[in-house]
Amino acid sequence: MGKFLKPGRLVVMLAGRQAGKKAILIKANEETTKDCKFPNGLVVGIQRYPRKVTKRMGQKQIRKRTTLKVFIKQLNLNHIMPTRYRLEESTLKEVRDRIERVKESELKNVEKRKDLRKNLRKYLAEKYRTLPAGSLADKKAQSRFLFSKLRF
Repeated sequence: MGKFLKPGRLVVMLAGRQAGKKAILIKANEETTKDCKFPNGLVVGIQRYPRKVTKRMGQKQIRKRTTLKVFIKQLNLNHIMPTRYRLEESTLKEVRDRIERVKESELKNVEKRKDLRKNLRKYLAEKYRTLPAGSLADKKAQSRFLFSKLRF
């Protein structure tokens, strides 16, 4: 069977604090290592989704309602469920570049992790504000799925 957990796949978290939240799979490591005794992956997800915006709202209120909260997590691949959606290559490359500026060992540092989260939050919020209108069948609009809250 082929690998379907490739970087850029949008996944749904199944366990832990972020259960039910959507995330982007950045790295998938299917082999076990000395550090991790299970297949693991690095994900960047949205912890707090943007809220609804109407025409009557001013720019300040729109900016406040379209902010989001981001999380970065290394987790077991059994704890995520892949979806049919993939992130477009340009967005994935930008997110991956921002993460790779910080080394793997520095991800354990609280300050570096906090700066990375802030950086990713700004980028994803701007990406959300400039989303094209269209259905989810359109490849460009598939990232809209990431920014909508999962209803269940």
